[in-house]
Amino acid sequence: MLRVLLSVALALFVGLSTATAQDCAKKEGQKKPAAEKKEKAKKPPLTEEQKAERAKKRAEAIQKAFKAKDKDGNGKLTLEELKGKAKKPEAAARAEKLLKAKDKDGDGALTLEEMTAKPERKKPAKKKAAKKK
Repeated sequence: MLRVLLSVALALFVGLSTATAQDCAKKEGQKKPAAEKKEKAKKPPLTEEQKAERAKKRAEAIQKAFKAKDKDGNGKLTLEELKGKAKKPEAAARAEKLLKAKDKDGDGALTLEEMTAKPERKKPAKKKAAKKK
């Protein structure tokens, strides 16, 4: 009788341990409820000082990257310098797209001023209402 009780107790213990471990693994893999996500997503708006600090850090990062890419030191980044040692065609396409978007004077190279300039926002095209006849 004692052996039977010990066997049952052992089986219950092993079963509970396994179930608890599985529950813990499930909880770790679960995503947080939407309500918690919304609370974290809401952040107070940035102050003017914070905006200025972010802009300053962004400009410094661009300047550092610019100097690292400018291999010949002439103050301009050509398409070859932008591509660098990129082996993937996607990287080359991004470099071409960047050059096309930022090169305002059309000389085929980017200056530091062109790189740090804020992108122009495109105004959304207004949809014309179809005239009924």
